Amino acid sequence: MDDLMKIKLLLLIEDEKQDKLLALIKEETESRLLSYMNQDGGVLKNIPADLSWIVRELVVRRYNRIGDEGKKSSTESDVTATWDTDDLAEYIIYLDKHRKKIGGNGVARFY
Repeated sequence: MDDLMKIKLLLLIEDEKQDKLLALIKEETESRLLSYMNQDGGVLKNIPADLSWIVRELVVRRYNRIGDEGKKSSTESDVTATWDTDDLAEYIIYLDKHRKKIGGNGVARFY
């Protein structure tokens, strides 16, 4: 089962109407993760397979937040939803392990 199918299963989506949107969210999420992981000069071009679960979780979160972008919380009737301001924060521990593996030249700053 490919990632798009897994994401649709998690979201209980059975048709193809949201496929383009989900694919875009997935692409943007992967780009963001790669940007974070390559910030020390790394050269990753694809998300490592053992981190694909992070991509799926972030896509589901972002999809569920459509219409509430920029908000920290939203209330409807008696239900309140609250979002982290940094989606990557809870995954940093996993992402940093790969950053250390791929290395890079690092950044030197002289003041």
